[in-house]
Amino acid sequence: MVPSSAQRTAYYQEVARYFDDEARLFERHYENNPILQRIRGDFRAITLEQPFTSGLEIGCGPGIDIAWFAAAHPDLRWRAIDIAPRMVGEAREKLAALSGVDVRVEVGAPEDLATLFPQERFDLIYCYFGALNTVPDLRETAQALGRALTPQGAMVLTFVNRWFLFDLIWNLLRLRPRRALARITGSWAGYSPSRPLASSARSAREVRRAFAPEFRCIKARGYSIVYPAWYRHRFLPVEGWLGRLLWRIDALLNRTPLWNLGEYTLYLFMRREEAQE
Repeated sequence: MVPSSAQRTAYYQEVARYFDDEARLFERHYENNPILQRIRGDFRAITLEQPFTSGLEIGCGPGIDIAWFAAAHPDLRWRAIDIAPRMVGEAREKLAALSGVDVRVEVGAPEDLATLFPQERFDLIYCYFGALNTVPDLRETAQALGRALTPQGAMVLTFVNRWFLFDLIWNLLRLRPRRALARITGSWAGYSPSRPLASSARSAREVRRAFAPEFRCIKARGYSIVYPAWYRHRFLPVEGWLGRLLWRIDALLNRTPLWNLGEYTLYLFMRREEAQE
């Protein structure tokens, strides 16, 4: 059921409070985490395969990616949103160092795009590391993103995956069945055991169904199938040969039905009429 306006507002206020509290830690987590760096690098590489002249980031956090893209392509138009005011403040501080670049970051949810950027549409929309897991109605969000996308545009969207096989087995072996099944049963509430987050892990079927009426999935890729999850970087160093091996095994598994058993999934969507050309 599509939430009412009041329900949506209350929901996003809860999400914003969570990420406001985490704002100062996010960039430190990234800088000290080689797993996050490698996965983010692959997200960016896939994004840059798409032709575009304008980009919109959903859930920009402290601005790590919007600042990177705007610095790498200062001649293009860049926009970003995040639900957490403190995250937006962090992002704006980064972007202040970029002179002459057409870039803006605003506080808001995907459903607010028509209000935040009323005269603008984008060739590229991207979302990294699961910001879309925190929306209350994914179908409604898909419609809002579709209205913001140009007819020939593409969307590179990533989600925390519902079917994370390694995590399931690991927690079962440690006799934690509730945690093992949390993503599957819908009780998953983020990564912190002490601070719940209003969120839902998403299966490939859910994601495709939400976007299917207007969009076709051109590419789907799984991450951390055997390559370690970002929050295990202290337990399994990946800078050397082992990391390269596990990354290659993930690449091979992406050619099989096991592609959808990792921690994250990435989807490349285009409008159906464009995808068929």
